[in-house]
Amino acid sequence: FLTASCASVPNSKGRKNGRNAADLGRARSAMASGEYKEAIDIYSAACDRNPGNEDLLDTYTEALETVKVAADRAYENQDFAKAGELYATLLHSGFGQKPLQKELSFDADYLGKRISACSKMLIELGIVRYRAGDLENAIAIWKKVLVFDPADPEASTAIKTARTQLENLKQ
Repeated sequence: FLTASCASVPNSKGRKNGRNAADLGRARSAMASGEYKEAIDIYSAACDRNPGNEDLLDTYTEALETVKVAADRAYENQDFAKAGELYATLLHSGFGQKPLQKELSFDADYLGKRISACSKMLIELGIVRYRAGDLENAIAIWKKVLVFDPADPEASTAIKTARTQLENLKQ
C-alpha cells in the first residue's frame, strides 16, 4: 500500500543508496504492524536525507494520512488512549517542516483539539472509576493520558490524589 523507489536515489558517490531501500522496507513493515511512530520516524529521516525525492515525500504523506485514518477510527470507536497516542505521533512528527507534495487532511490545530478531546474523555472515565471506588483502575486510565500528553496537569493531579487515597486506605 505504501511504495516508494528511494532505492534508486543515487548517493553522493553515484551508487544506489541501499540504506534508503532498507529503511523504506523497515518503514513499510512498521506501518503494516501498526508501529506507526517508528514508521513515521523512518520516513521522516529518509526525507531529510533525500529532500528532493518526490516519490519519498508522497510515501511519507501517505503514511501520515494512514496514521490519521487509524487515529480517527480509534476515536470513533471510543479507544481514546490509542487515538490520543496516534494524534500525538502525528503532531510530533514534524510534518509541517517537510515540503510535502500534497496538502494533508489535518493540521496541528486539528491534532491538538483531538488530543484534548481524548484527554478529556479519559479523565472523565477515570473520574467515574474513582467515584465507584476503583482507584487502581482510575489511576491506570489517567496514566494513559500521560502517554500522549505527559504535561496534562489534570491527569497528574488526579493520579497523585488517587495514590494518596490508596495509601490512606492501606493504613
